[in-house]
Amino acid sequence: MDLEAQRAAAGEQAAQLVQDGMVIGYGTGRAATAALEALARRKVRVRGVPTSQKTVQTCQRLGLALVDLDDHPRLDLVIDGADEVDPRAQLIKGGGGAHVREKLVALASARIVIVVEEMKLVERLGSTRGVPIEVVAFGWTGTLQRIAKLLPGAARREGPLSDSGGVLVDAPLPAGADLREVARALKAITGVVDHGLFLDFAPTVIVGGPSGARVFSGG
Repeated sequence: MDLEAQRAAAGEQAAQLVQDGMVIGYGTGRAATAALEALARRKVRVRGVPTSQKTVQTCQRLGLALVDLDDHPRLDLVIDGADEVDPRAQLIKGGGGAHVREKLVALASARIVIVVEEMKLVERLGSTRGVPIEVVAFGWTGTLQRIAKLLPGAARREGPLSDSGGVLVDAPLPAGADLREVARALKAITGVVDHGLFLDFAPTVIVGGPSGARVFSGG
C-alpha cells in the first residue's frame, strides 16, 4: 500500500467519527485532505472551521460548509494530520505552516483526531524534522537569534509567510530534550507567536499502514 493509499485508509476511518449535525475543525495537509474527501463522500450535514487558506479551498471544492471559530468557539472534534507522533502520542505539527491556527482549533475541540501514515510514527520527536515556529514578522531576525540561543541551528523557512502574516522558522530538537521545558521556553520568547509542539492533547491517532488503518494508543 503506497502512502496515498495509507492516508486514504486513515482518512476514511476518521471520517466515520463525524456525526450528522456536528461542527468540527477541518485540518490542513495531505492526510487531513484525505479525511475531508472521505467526509464529503459520506454526505452528512457538517460545518467546520478551516485551519488554513489551503483548507478553505479544499472545502470549497468538496462542498463542505465553513464557519468561523469566533462564532463557534466549541467544536465537537477536529480531524487533522501531524508531521511526527511519538510513542506517547505527543506531536510535532506545522510542516505546512498552519500550526498556530491548528492549535487554536485543537484547543476548541472536545476531541482531537489525528490521521497519519505509518512513517510519521517516531521514537522521539525531532527525529525527522525540526520544530516549526511562527514569529511576528516585525523584527523577526532578532526573534530568530533568541530562538537560536535556545535551539541552535534554528533558521527561517524558505517560502511564503503564514496565513496570518508570520515568519516561519524551523529549529532542531536535541535528543533527550525536555519537551515541556522547550515548549515553555519558546512561548516565553518575545516575538514568538506559537510553536508546533502539541503536547498532552491526548489525541485519537489513526494510522494508515500496509494492512489498512488502525488506532494508535499512546502509552
